[in-house]
Amino acid sequence: MRVLILGDTFAESAQRLALERLLPLLDSLRIQAAVAALRAAADGKLIDSGLGARRSIAFGAVGRLLALLRGLQIELLHIVEPAAALVGILAARRADLPVSIVCEKAARRRELTPFAYLLRQRQWRLLARHTQRILTPSELVKRDLIALANVPPEKIGVVYTAYPLPIEAYSDRVAFGLEGGKNIALILPAAYDSGYLQALEVLERLLQRQLEVRLVIIGDGETFHALRQATTRHALPIRWFPNRAEVYEVLAACDAVLDCTIHEGLPEGLIAAMLAGKPIVAPRQVGITEVLEPNVAALIVTPGDISDMALQMSRLLQYDSLAERLGRNAHKRGMERFSPQAHSHAMIEFFEAAIYSLR
Repeated sequence: MRVLILGDTFAESAQRLALERLLPLLDSLRIQAAVAALRAAADGKLIDSGLGARRSIAFGAVGRLLALLRGLQIELLHIVEPAAALVGILAARRADLPVSIVCEKAARRRELTPFAYLLRQRQWRLLARHTQRILTPSELVKRDLIALANVPPEKIGVVYTAYPLPIEAYSDRVAFGLEGGKNIALILPAAYDSGYLQALEVLERLLQRQLEVRLVIIGDGETFHALRQATTRHALPIRWFPNRAEVYEVLAACDAVLDCTIHEGLPEGLIAAMLAGKPIVAPRQVGITEVLEPNVAALIVTPGDISDMALQMSRLLQYDSLAERLGRNAHKRGMERFSPQAHSHAMIEFFEAAIYSLR
């Protein structure tokens, strides 16, 4: 089956990186994929064909895309950037081909002005009407898309984003200055999240319980600086690792992972913790409970409940059998959802379902 993956500019490195990871893993006996860009040129690395458009709404590009679809004998047009949707849908309709499209994030009413929300709502209602399948990266985004545009649930497929697997790392606690006592990793998000400041109170309560423990903070950005500022007057046992590239090496030297987000969704740090096989304490947030079953793959607490966070973390640090079981289950779930191999298998199934939708 032949699939053409269509984007607009592929300017965002995350989108390019996701495709560069996916394409080599596709089973060529089931799916042969090519990549085209509306406003970018062929680069010999990712993009096979450039359509030479100057704007996202470029009717001249419709004919060029149609010729490409027919020349490559494409059976599915998969649109990964909504800016290319109009040209893609027009060409696919003329070629009588099914279309699938990616929805990375669905707008929520409280996040936009009424007018902006109405525009986004009309956009996705139109796209849902003219595409056979919509791909979302989580059940949470699927839920938001249904609420936004009343899309039939059966039209939406969930495929989790792939993450690089950790290289086997030796737990060199001495090299990182983490020898002696227990180490709790706090992996910060790229965007600011005040919830992570709660980790300082959790640490204080654990110290009050006479536990020999330190907080290992991984990441940079606004949350990192807020934590630094909050600890200027406190002599707390904390180690700082602002280099995100070291996350798996540092995690190897840690005993557990704490997450304190106040937002819905699944923080990337928790995915890294799952793939590293670390036991986790995390809040009961939509997105987290989607992939971490309470008491099976993690200990889940009420958001903002500092006392419960400290209690559950102390259980992990004191009972090795519990920590080992949760870490093992978290790793299994992470591999099932977020490994490159799991992602490629899910994408093949999504492509095949979209292709058969018109047969």
